[in-house]
Amino acid sequence: MSGTLLREYEIMQNPALGGNALWAFTQGFISRPTEELQPLTLWHLVSVLPLVFHDTSRKMILKRKQSSGLRSILDRDTASSVAQNETVFNIDNRLSVMENRTFRSLNVAIACNLITLEEGYFTSNVPYKLPKKVSDETKDVLKAANKLGVWAGSMSSFEYLTILGVEPLK
Repeated sequence: MSGTLLREYEIMQNPALGGNALWAFTQGFISRPTEELQPLTLWHLVSVLPLVFHDTSRKMILKRKQSSGLRSILDRDTASSVAQNETVFNIDNRLSVMENRTFRSLNVAIACNLITLEEGYFTSNVPYKLPKKVSDETKDVLKAANKLGVWAGSMSSFEYLTILGVEPLK
């Protein structure tokens, strides 16, 4: 493997980065006023890494304004020859493939008290701040996770999962 490709592979296999991405998502999710908060479920969290570790979907999330919402990444990008919803939302296979990595990352986030489980739902009491001394790719993963969390927090679980086309893991 080339040096760059090997480095990217090592970054994506890192459960600490995955735990930070889940924390960034959680903080984005709970950033809404308390009276508007939806419960953050395991289904939300299992969708994060397959989207933010996937280069094409991460770039599409980052390209959109936070105010645009999740549906904005369904729009076809004329600069790309691939319909976004084919690439981004064909995540069922990625959910299965990344299931163990997601749970290892969630274990890291919980063990470090970045995410807590209260009454069957997830939350975080640790304020999120983007680290300064990390690679640009790592920053992009964390920014995309946080933005995805903000979008997810503004809709019901059913709406979020339906837009993504997530089917339950078997």
